[in-house]
Amino acid sequence: MPAVFCVAILLAFFVVSVCAQSEWENAIKKAKSERKYVLAYFSDPNCFTCQRYSAQTIDNPQLSSLLKRFVVVKLNPEKEKQKLKEFLPKRGELSPLPIIVITDSEGKLADLIVGHLNADAFAAFLRAFLAGKRTDTVERRLKANPNDPETVYEAAVWFLERGDGRRGLPLAERLFKVDPKNQKGFHASMRLHLGLYFATHKAKLAHRAIEEFREVINRFPNTKEAEEARFYLAVTHLALGQDKESKEALKDFLRTSKSEKLRQQAQKLLRFLETHPPADLRKGEGN
Repeated sequence: MPAVFCVAILLAFFVVSVCAQSEWENAIKKAKSERKYVLAYFSDPNCFTCQRYSAQTIDNPQLSSLLKRFVVVKLNPEKEKQKLKEFLPKRGELSPLPIIVITDSEGKLADLIVGHLNADAFAAFLRAFLAGKRTDTVERRLKANPNDPETVYEAAVWFLERGDGRRGLPLAERLFKVDPKNQKGFHASMRLHLGLYFATHKAKLAHRAIEEFREVINRFPNTKEAEEARFYLAVTHLALGQDKESKEALKDFLRTSKSEKLRQQAQKLLRFLETHPPADLRKGEGN
């Protein structure tokens, strides 16, 4: 699954093969000696949401078999600001965090994600990377098949999940043009990814996320994408401070959802909203 802008459920913390030294140079040295890639996780240590995201990704024990193939290092973006700018030279602002960067043992950028992926999407990202599916291969396939709906869809999702709206957004529009009647069935998923992109990477355009989620719910009501859209609509309202709307959306989601995993997250978020001041929840003071 793509990246989400939400107050994620706090999973059990478990540190898996994370490089003991947090300095970038030590991670590179370790990667050279072990012949591995470096996976650098840039996040503000005071960002509660970032810490919850890490529990789903680099601190997730279920992903240990994948993560052990990297040298994983957590970096403070303030202390490593220059290094982060090297990886994102065209990005004026470095938020939203977290930012995940993969480099070779020489420190050369191989891939990156701006924002959050949930556990399943993060695992898929790592598997694809290790299997050789990276941005350059996606670009080559797109160049060879510029109007193939499946190719365009996969490329759009690839870039949107990495926070690259400059390339991802035009590809999403291209998908709707090359398959206007949704004969290939990608429209619901594409709208969901657009909503997640705006919610995760463009906080000032979060209203666009709400519009996209509602579009999925209204046009594709009995699909798994609609079920996920209902959940993400609720957490987007929550992140925006629209607590009444979030409660209503969570209750609506719980009335219809069949996903046990999402239901558990929705139930916990609803309990937080009902037992803690919402502002405390957004600051991470509820548990």
